[in-house]
This record gives sequence, structure tokens and C-alpha cells, in this order.
Amino acid sequence: MTSSTSMVNLTSSNELEYDYDFTESWNYFDWKELTPALIVYTVTMVIGIIGNSLIVFTISRYRRMKSTTNVFLASLASADLLLIVVCIPVKLAKLFSYTWTMGFFLCKLVHYMQSVTAICSVLTLTAMSIERYYAIVHPMKAKYVCTISQARRVIFALWIAALLLATPILFVQVHMRVAVDKFPNTFWCVRNYDDPPIWRLHEMYMLILVLIVPTSVMAVTYTSICWEVWNVMQTRYHMTSGKASLNGDNFPLSTKRTTTFIQSNKPTSEDNNTVKQVIKMLVLIVIVFILCWGPLLIDNVLTAWGVLDSQKLGLQKYLATTFHLMAYFNSCVNPIVYGFMSKKLSGKLPDGALPMLSRASAPQKATLHVPDKDDLV
Repeated sequence: MTSSTSMVNLTSSNELEYDYDFTESWNYFDWKELTPALIVYTVTMVIGIIGNSLIVFTISRYRRMKSTTNVFLASLASADLLLIVVCIPVKLAKLFSYTWTMGFFLCKLVHYMQSVTAICSVLTLTAMSIERYYAIVHPMKAKYVCTISQARRVIFALWIAALLLATPILFVQVHMRVAVDKFPNTFWCVRNYDDPPIWRLHEMYMLILVLIVPTSVMAVTYTSICWEVWNVMQTRYHMTSGKASLNGDNFPLSTKRTTTFIQSNKPTSEDNNTVKQVIKMLVLIVIVFILCWGPLLIDNVLTAWGVLDSQKLGLQKYLATTFHLMAYFNSCVNPIVYGFMSKKLSGKLPDGALPMLSRASAPQKATLHVPDKDDLV
């Protein structure tokens, strides 16, 4: 909490010795620092729990909501909900304590579950981008690949993979004894400072697994989707401007891989606005993900390699707290970006749920028809 926590000397393995009055520090809390963090953590937890619970409830209750995209949304919301429920209470408790008081088992379990839920969320986001890629760019293959049963199998595999991929944290996060004369049984739950190579390897592993690889995949898939939609709209523009011979009320539009139908009696501006909105949402998905998770993962790597001080003093302390909040905030944004921007999903939400999002749930006319058009994202 204060600069006094920096006066620590490394002694024997997994043990620290304090150079300041430990009993005095327990009686001091800087509420000017605590209050903003408490407010942000609380608001994040409330919005995240409400938003993700609504997504899971809506998809589970209505049979018509059982689409491949919504099955992934339910898994994503479940992972985000678990992340919020497990992480934020621990973060709130740590704000009022200089040591870890929850024992060896919870030290391992809590951080393991944090990694599991984070990895599962990331893998789900990536799987959703691939599913949308097939549905829009390869609609014929999607009929056989993007099925509900297949989506459920993929989700099951993702959760198993997350459980396995998160196991390294069990070896990196340690229950470290703090040597204090009057408090011999005092511990910290921290990264293993005594084994820097393993610590560095783990942070690089998480950076690659949670940020670099998923971001690369999502960038490719969503760029391909935007390119395909753009080509369809360009073709439509040329056909409606008299550069193609048309017969009937509706006419097909084809690119190299996709065939879609546009109603010829709809205004061009409405079609263009629809496509622009789709592209904006797709780009927003990638940007929000990078902004929320990137700073925390990069900060962890720089700290492990000694570029940043592991004690997190002064400005670094505020930045570290902000980075953690941003990562959790991603779990609150996901229901908005993925759920409330879906016409089918928002239309099934209970009346009065999250009024500030009512505009996103208003009925809209779809003029660009692609497979599963109501769930483009």
C-alpha cells in the first residue's frame, strides 16, 4: 500500500525479512488509494456478473437461441463469469492485506483458476472468430463444420485444454514465508523469485498463449471476413448502378467463395450502413481484446526480466492495478460486444435489462444476407 512495503531483503529460499515495523503497517491504509480501486473493482464485478448471467440465462432458456455462435457465447460468458467471481474477491481482499492469509491450497487454486478462465476465454474468442470465418467466407463448408453438436465438442475440448495449459502456474506461484519476529507464520503468495528462468519462461509462455497467437488468428480471420463483406458490397454497388443486367426483385451476388442475396428495392445507403456497422464491430472485437490483455501480459514479462521492479512502487503500483482492472474489464465488455450487438440475443433479453444498452437491442432491418446473418459477430 505504501512505500514502506519496499524495505524488504531477500534471505533464504522462499523467505523474506522485513526492515520496517510490520505491526505499524497493519494500522495504516491510504483510503485515497483504496477508494478508487474499490469502486472500479465493485462496478466491474456487478456489471460483469449481471451481463454474463443474462447471456447464459437467455441462451439456456430459449431453444431458438441454440445457434453455433450463441453456444460459443454461453461458454465465453461462463468463463468470464468464473473469472470475475474468482479473481475480483481475491483482489479486493488483497487491497486490505500486506500478506497472504488464505493458506497454501488457496494460493495455488485461486491463481490456477485465474489462468484457466483467462485461457478458456481467449480460446473461446479465437474459436468464435474461426467459426464466423467459415460461416461468412466458406458458407458451404460451414453447413458441415459449424454445427451445434460440433460447437459443443469444440467447447468441451477448449475447457480441457485450458485446464491443462494453465498447470504451469502451479509451479511458478509459490506460498512464500515472510520472516517477521512477532509473526513467524506470515506468508506471501507470489511468483517464484528464487527461480528467475522458470518465472521468465512462464510469463513468455502466457504472453504467447494468451495474446500473440490468439490476436494473430483473430486478426487474420476478421480481416478475411471484412474483405469478403467489402467485396460483396462492391459487387452489389456495381450491379445496382446499372453495370450488370438484373431481372426480378432479388438477385444473387457472388464472390470467389460466397454467394449472397441482396434485395434490390432497398436503399444503397442502408446497405452501406449495415456493412460499416459490421466492420466496426469486428474491428472493435480485436482492439478491445488487445487493449485489455496486452498491458498486463507485457508488464508481467518486463517484470520477470527485471526491466520493471517487482516491488511495484509509486507509478508502477498504479499501473499494475490499472492493468489488472483492464483485463477483468474485458470480461464485462464481452457481453456487450458479443451479446447485445446480436439482434437475436438482445431481442430475447428480459425487459428492462441494462437499459443503457436498449439502443443496441432495437430491431433492425438486415439487408446483407449471409449464412446466420443475425449473428455476424
